[in-house]
Amino acid sequence: MPKALAIHMNKRSMNPRIASIFLLCALLSACGSNKPAADPATDTSATDTAPHTEAVTEEPTALSALPTADYSGHIFRVLHENQENQQVDIETAGEENGDILNDLVFRRNSLVEERYNIKIDASNADGSTVNSTIQKQVQAGLTEYDLYFHNCTVISVATGGYLYNLYDMPNMDMSNPWWDKAALDGLSVAGMAYMATGDISPTSLMISSCLTFNKTLFAEYDMELPYDMVRNGTWTIDVLAEMTKGLSRDLNGDGQMTYGDDLFAYSAWSYDQPYALFYGAGGSLSEKDANDIPHIAYDFDRITAIYDYMYQIVVENKAYYVTDSAIYPQTYSCFTNGGAFFCDAMFFKIDRYFRDMDDEFGILPNPKFDQSQEHYITCVNGAGNFIVIPNNPADAARTGMITEALAAAAYDGITPSLYDIIIKGRNIRDEDSAEMVDIIIGNRVFDPHFINNISGYNFAQNLLAKANKDVVSSLTKTQKNAEKNMQKIIDAYLENANS
Repeated sequence: MPKALAIHMNKRSMNPRIASIFLLCALLSACGSNKPAADPATDTSATDTAPHTEAVTEEPTALSALPTADYSGHIFRVLHENQENQQVDIETAGEENGDILNDLVFRRNSLVEERYNIKIDASNADGSTVNSTIQKQVQAGLTEYDLYFHNCTVISVATGGYLYNLYDMPNMDMSNPWWDKAALDGLSVAGMAYMATGDISPTSLMISSCLTFNKTLFAEYDMELPYDMVRNGTWTIDVLAEMTKGLSRDLNGDGQMTYGDDLFAYSAWSYDQPYALFYGAGGSLSEKDANDIPHIAYDFDRITAIYDYMYQIVVENKAYYVTDSAIYPQTYSCFTNGGAFFCDAMFFKIDRYFRDMDDEFGILPNPKFDQSQEHYITCVNGAGNFIVIPNNPADAARTGMITEALAAAAYDGITPSLYDIIIKGRNIRDEDSAEMVDIIIGNRVFDPHFINNISGYNFAQNLLAKANKDVVSSLTKTQKNAEKNMQKIIDAYLENANS
């Protein structure tokens, strides 16, 4: 039976994190200990009355639960694509300098270097250079880099057969909580996963979609803060459509809605918002069969129902909907200058554009379709980073161990501080929004139709820009090409498996 792409719940509040680490420690201990039980007749420890000092035990960490090894000073070389300064996943200033993310990554790297007696040497390049470097490394039989970070364009390298199946990588356990299960589910084919993400890439978490709202305007207009709706499961797309109805106001009375002059219900960038709302409401354009093979799957009734609410929010409720890349930053300045009640965003855009905002704002997940939807769902686009490993590592066990350790140490020491990274530079802490951040990063989805830019993936973006509601016609026109695009990827993966 076909199945929709799974949405994996990954609770990151403190108790579940500690519980999962205790469990991991127990499993490793059980697997590694063959010590026989003591003989009651000869064991004298129970009657030992000598004075002793009770050992002080430290709280376990994900990193401490992993095996140790000495790699004799190996230089672990990493190449990271540098779009949007995302090399900060691994590359630091070489010391702590007061920047929250730099300092957290530096500490993570240092812990791994000390534990495994290695030195991390990270550099960066543009995306096309990263792809070509992987190809050249494998073709020439070189082992120049141990690990690469790249966005979704690395799929061309994966289909070309240049990457290692991460499910087969020694010392990497993709079931561990620091690997994003939704990414593995969305991007694997026939049980092969060449790309993965999770805590190892803070910038991947920072590219998670969210919705922000202006608390000052909410107070001025006596509106209910949506936090409790999120908690009780009633934060749904019809509620957002109703809330934004009638909020846009022509303040100067000129008969037009103009940036800088008027008040908008919602501000949105056309390259992000349609995907955030669509996937947040449980939309999907593909599904997997029992053999982990993705297929194009259009549930037109469901897709149309979601899009109708999107149309209400953007077109009928007069959102400030930016389609021109030349004025893209106005999406956010409209909101930060007090010109919109809501603003579509990603975490890294809050960090970039909201630092000087005078009004107080809050962070929310995008709404569900209805109350029967089990989780709030966060869209992740292809600009986020994935780790990949060439198929010719010099020492697969070493590469796997160090990569796993980098991910585990980030799970320990970087992700718990994600909210502080998002709002750095603002001397506030909103515990409600911090709770929302945990919800947002715990429920992410990677639709291969979207991540791989398969024909028709941008149907909602195009239709909203034209104020058009003909969903069925739009997707039907691109369906055959979409099926060909998807099949090409599947065939390449299967060919790689047989080569």
